[in-house]
Amino acid sequence: MPALTNIPDWETFADHLHTGLGYTDITLKRTKYTYDIFVKRFCGTEGDAETRIEQGIEQIGNAFDSGEISKDKLLRQRRVAYRMLQIIKTGEITWKRIPLYSKKYGNTVNEALLASFVEAESRNHKHADSIIRRDENIIRQYILFAESQGFNIVKVNAHNIIAFLAYMKTLRPAGLHSTTSALRHFYLYLVETEKTDSRILLAIKPWETPHKRVYGIFSDEEKKMLLDAADPVSDTGKRDKAVLMLAMDCGLRSSDICNLRLPDIDWRNASVNIIQKKTGNQVNIPFSKETGDALADYILNSRGVSDLPYVFLKKSYCDSALTSSLLCGRLKKLMRKAGINRPASEKINMHTFRRSLGTALIESGESVEMVSQILGHRDKEATKKYISISEKMLRTCTLAMPEITERTEYHDQNEI
Repeated sequence: MPALTNIPDWETFADHLHTGLGYTDITLKRTKYTYDIFVKRFCGTEGDAETRIEQGIEQIGNAFDSGEISKDKLLRQRRVAYRMLQIIKTGEITWKRIPLYSKKYGNTVNEALLASFVEAESRNHKHADSIIRRDENIIRQYILFAESQGFNIVKVNAHNIIAFLAYMKTLRPAGLHSTTSALRHFYLYLVETEKTDSRILLAIKPWETPHKRVYGIFSDEEKKMLLDAADPVSDTGKRDKAVLMLAMDCGLRSSDICNLRLPDIDWRNASVNIIQKKTGNQVNIPFSKETGDALADYILNSRGVSDLPYVFLKKSYCDSALTSSLLCGRLKKLMRKAGINRPASEKINMHTFRRSLGTALIESGESVEMVSQILGHRDKEATKKYISISEKMLRTCTLAMPEITERTEYHDQNEI
């Protein structure tokens, strides 16, 4: 679509937001406030519509850097501006991510190469979306490192790869496995498209991380304390209880809880049937009668009427889906209310429920294969991590100590 000479008016913009993103009337009312501020205060005055919006995006950044607007207003204004650019360039609005503010990018050639790699991975469904996004971020770090060191990522050698791994080791030692995985995915693509020599793959071998952190789990008593801390009367409290019970009972990741849709719940068979966001695996997980009652109570009495298909919705932002960060925030609040204090080293978050379920299943005598199937792991090695945090299983590994005989020692009084 050719560039427009005019900025999309509110009626056109609102219609695209409703059609493309499913915005409700209440959400549109809130968005109009942001739209009006952008058009009146930040939008440029010269050039076609695309140029004027890009000038406005630059003005938003300047306003934030000078302290005139907050980070929250910066993000809201940029979101509106980039949605408007989508209409101008493509004639529609999608959930495509907007560029992060102040994010660094490589040169045009390297960014084009990265974009083609990401597009191929998405098109061929080789990996889950979360893995593709992880690879994209790591390869962009690699591109920036390569440009700073002056080597070409296509005509690369083993020394360059090792130098980047050494650099990443200083930033995050435990993430070297992810780094080598992303590099291998990237260079496999370059080899398949005949852009580089296949021998470089010999330099990218699986990396064993120097240490594996053992994270904490919730005890049965702590789980009960958390459920008791949820307000049984308020809408938010009923939502909290349903989320907690679903996490405890099914071991769902926070991203899968947020993406859970009403049709995903099989009430007749008391189970949830989802495609995991991280792995892309389809899993069918049963839940208890208590969890079903909590879900039904929230959906029927507290969720309210909404055009959105998601089970769990925000209350403060008028009909928006929950986010993983919000779930973690709610958990921290309930932990404080319940008087549960855990050291930061244990990394207690929503994923702790998943670790707790995996550990409980292992301790009950379930096989690693069965636990892997229940949790939806692609690799059984991921499931074996739960064995390392099982105190009961670790006790079975103890060795008997030999009997120690008491020895009497005599000392010469004159010894110096």
